[in-house]
Amino acid sequence: MKPHRKKLIISFISLGICMVVLSFINSQSQFSTSCNIPSEEELTAAVFQAGTSYEIYEDNHMIMKQEGECLISLWNHRRDVDPTDLVNELGFNLIWSHDQPYSGQAWEETHMYSLLQIPGVKYVFAKIERAAWGWTHEQSLNHARWVAELSLEHPGILGMYLNDFYDEVEEGYRTEEQWREIIAAAREINPKLQLWVPHYPHRNQGRHAFDFDIDGVILNLWGNDPELMAHAKEHLATGLEHHPDKPVIAGLYLRSGSGGGRWLTEEEFKSVLGHYVEMVNAGKLAGLRIFSAGQFEERSQYIEWAKDVLSELNCPY
Repeated sequence: MKPHRKKLIISFISLGICMVVLSFINSQSQFSTSCNIPSEEELTAAVFQAGTSYEIYEDNHMIMKQEGECLISLWNHRRDVDPTDLVNELGFNLIWSHDQPYSGQAWEETHMYSLLQIPGVKYVFAKIERAAWGWTHEQSLNHARWVAELSLEHPGILGMYLNDFYDEVEEGYRTEEQWREIIAAAREINPKLQLWVPHYPHRNQGRHAFDFDIDGVILNLWGNDPELMAHAKEHLATGLEHHPDKPVIAGLYLRSGSGGGRWLTEEEFKSVLGHYVEMVNAGKLAGLRIFSAGQFEERSQYIEWAKDVLSELNCPY
């Protein structure tokens, strides 16, 4: 991914960095009667040794995600569902939002904006909705450009999700070239906006190349039938093998499947989510996602089950 703005080389970005540099200078003086001022290269090395968490770009645009921070995320495509209590109880720091295709709406009127007002929510993912559900290609292009422009001003917009990426192609609703055009439209405005796509490993989507200019992948297990959930670990491993060089989030549905879907049993839910937590703790996943806020409202027992499992996370979020 080509940089949109030239990175600034800085010597000091916070009082903490200043202290590191001063400590570096002091340590040098202990071995010399003359207090030599470190070179620019030595100062730069001292800054990087401090483990700074942010990248800084021109025009004060800052990528806010901290190093080592895991993404504990919630799908919430319904504007009539307020996930504030879920965020408070379960610690979600990223919410996957849903806005109508751009038609001139103000930032303050968006679902993204309202979700970022919730204490604890650091990030949102915007979404390009399925053409199968009514979005035209022109709407998708305009929406991608709009989200990319907003993300330059509002770094809480961490990324944009291209919904049911290969399903759209397999089912004839979009072409791969149309997806490339949507990706290019966003990249042209903000190359730093993360673009994420789904991969359903149990549907043999590993046969696809995923050779697009994308930043991350979510591995989804949709269907919730007992056979699928019994082999969740194998499906996750298969999906991860396909994306060795990209961050991956693992997704779990409380209820999914045809004909209204099936709710996961307590054992299934805790087992699969627990495996995701183990993988996040081991650094093999960038995070996890639970679908959805509305389903938590329907079956509140999942909140307590999730609380038990997520308490085992040992990464910052």
